[in-house]
Amino acid sequence: MTTPRISVIMPVFNAGADLERALASVAAQRRDDVEVVCVDDGSTDPATIAALDAAAKRPGVTVHRTPNRGPSAARNLAIEHARGIYVLPLDADDWLAPDYLAKTVPVLDAEPDVGIVHTWIGLVGGHHGVWRTGRFALPELLVRCTIHVTALYRRALWVDVGGYDPAFVETAEDWDFWLRAVSRGWAAREVPEVLAYYQRSVTSRERKARQPDVSGRGMRRIVTKHRALYEQHLEAALVGMYEHLAATSLTLERFYGNPAVRTALRVRDWLRPRTP
Repeated sequence: MTTPRISVIMPVFNAGADLERALASVAAQRRDDVEVVCVDDGSTDPATIAALDAAAKRPGVTVHRTPNRGPSAARNLAIEHARGIYVLPLDADDWLAPDYLAKTVPVLDAEPDVGIVHTWIGLVGGHHGVWRTGRFALPELLVRCTIHVTALYRRALWVDVGGYDPAFVETAEDWDFWLRAVSRGWAAREVPEVLAYYQRSVTSRERKARQPDVSGRGMRRIVTKHRALYEQHLEAALVGMYEHLAATSLTLERFYGNPAVRTALRVRDWLRPRTP
């Protein structure tokens, strides 16, 4: 193996059932300049611990262990141990298409002014479809996190923004990271293809993060930390949030207005046991 140019960083917490698929997707890139740096974030599941022990014996894979501190601290620790000039975060329950690096690395190689390359994301598990990632720009990033955490970026960007903020434990650590990057002038390029897959399962942290109290705390933390940006772009951010909410409502109206869905709901109501 040559000296790594690309470091895939992987926080792992009780994700042993999915770890092999994630590692196999990195191996499928068929490059000899890629390393995988796993951080066991305090896993308690014996299967996960065993899977990480086995992974540590593979060429190009290192495993570091730490008490559970959350994904931000785990990613920071992984990058501290990483050797590549390019960093690719990959959660242990997600995976890459075989040509992910073939289609993203050349962008950073050819365009020194670009700091991030992001792609469309396939949604699997508890959600379905394609996330066509949005613009890496303001005010869009104040409305929502427009790109996925699995995006290739320069290590220099991580240094410049000060790493991931460990205060974001429940959710939104990637959103905060991207906001700091865009506010410091970093640019991104999109590859409009599905090149990474984002799984939502019953044990996903993201599922809990969507609960109103958790998501509300995350949003409040984002606004508090980036208040100057929100004040600078207040009108555009509020309009963008309203437009996003309106688009979501319209999608739901179209879904429930579909004749097949309406029929299914009537059948469900008809089959539902009646109480006396």
